[in-house]
Amino acid sequence: MTAEFDAKLCAAPGPLDSLTFEQILSVLESVTNRLANGELGIEAAADLYEQAEILHAAAEARLAAVNARLSRLRSEGTPT
Repeated sequence: MTAEFDAKLCAAPGPLDSLTFEQILSVLESVTNRLANGELGIEAAADLYEQAEILHAAAEARLAAVNARLSRLRSEGTPT
């Protein structure tokens, strides 16, 4: 079963699809810091790690979409 994004667990300002790229990075940084401080139990750490993977994948997808858009704009602007 694939995990779903849990905005409450990550202290995110909203659902994943409503977050900007910058907000995703900020939430990911916060989750990473919480994992790094070593104060979580093993189950909580595993849950947060899973959320970090979801955030990372979302950030990568956003970057890929922007890169594709920029490539398209560059090719449309090139005279043939």
